[in-house]
Amino acid sequence: RPNKSLNKAKNGIVGLDLGIKDFIVTSEGQHYENLKSKRNNQKLLAKLHRELSRKKKGSNNQKKARVRLAKTYNKINNIKDNYLHSVTNQLLSENQTIVIEDLNVTGMLKNHKLAKSIQELSLNRFKTMLTYKADWYGREVIQVSRWFPSSKLCNCCGYKKDDLTLKDRMWVCPECGSVHERDLNAAINIKNEGIKKLNLDCNI
Repeated sequence: RPNKSLNKAKNGIVGLDLGIKDFIVTSEGQHYENLKSKRNNQKLLAKLHRELSRKKKGSNNQKKARVRLAKTYNKINNIKDNYLHSVTNQLLSENQTIVIEDLNVTGMLKNHKLAKSIQELSLNRFKTMLTYKADWYGREVIQVSRWFPSSKLCNCCGYKKDDLTLKDRMWVCPECGSVHERDLNAAINIKNEGIKKLNLDCNI
């Protein structure tokens, strides 16, 4: 349902870096945490699964245990969904244009070490929600190529650090000496790439 408080037009543009350590880091330095709602309730879910497995098949107790488990999953999903609504509403209320990477979520899930974390982020759900709300409120969502090296570029001079790894949370540009926090630097580069794309589209 459209939120009337978001109808007023905004002029801002923001870049978003989506990740695992933080759910979102914006080009303005704002951090949105990864709720980890499912992982934080892992013990409870495991307990409810054990209780269900111990109940006699077809019994009323089994039905009750199944309902308790389903309600818990539903509650966890609602917490995450409410959080996504809150984040998207705030981003759209503060900005006219939002720039994000066209992430290959399916490909990312093939990394078994990160698969659970990526699934819990609900990146596709976030992008879908952001896009349809942007349509409602007359905002714009720009996607930059998934191959754009947002983390590896110095946002000050454009130097590309090809040897940057996922473990490198901070790095210093050998060209201009700028010190970069990985995710913030990526978000700034994503924003700048979105501005370039906007200007190109305007000149066509």
